[in-house]
Amino acid sequence: MDTSRIEGLFPRAVPVVQRRAGMIRKAASFAVIGVVNTVVDASVFFVALMGLQSAGASVRAFETAAGLCGCGDADDLMLIAANLMGWVVGVTGSYVLNSTFTFAEESGRTLRLRDYGAFAASGVLGAIANTATLVLVAQVMPVWFAKACAILVSFVVNFTMSHFVVFRKRRGCTPGEAGSGTA
Repeated sequence: MDTSRIEGLFPRAVPVVQRRAGMIRKAASFAVIGVVNTVVDASVFFVALMGLQSAGASVRAFETAAGLCGCGDADDLMLIAANLMGWVVGVTGSYVLNSTFTFAEESGRTLRLRDYGAFAASGVLGAIANTATLVLVAQVMPVWFAKACAILVSFVVNFTMSHFVVFRKRRGCTPGEAGSGTA
């Protein structure tokens, strides 16, 4: 494609887009991987929620827990528990795929327990934002809509944490060492 025509039309925008192209590619890759993990997370969430809601012993246990902690009702606690189950499965898949593709240069495509711990720890902020959004929106909207809102909120938080904290380029590292936390 001839970029001179585009540069002629948008002389000030082209350099900005060119400088941001790497970030845009990473965000797009992160989003595609996020779609895959969203399907996994949502599947685990809905299966776990159905399981928790259909088991009488589970419902009674959550009713007891809600009464003891005074932190909502059994339905709220089941939403939280199912959401966290989906998150654990999703964060694991997300770490593997993002280390391999999105942040391959920074991670050297090497999976490290230490990096997984950092990724999961940074994901806790996303999980908190996700769960808070889910519970709040579920008070006024259907659960599927609340889950969709929660996913959007956590995308922004998780990409920001991954890009600027977990997989950031560190000074003095070769690309394969960048994600190791050794710099």
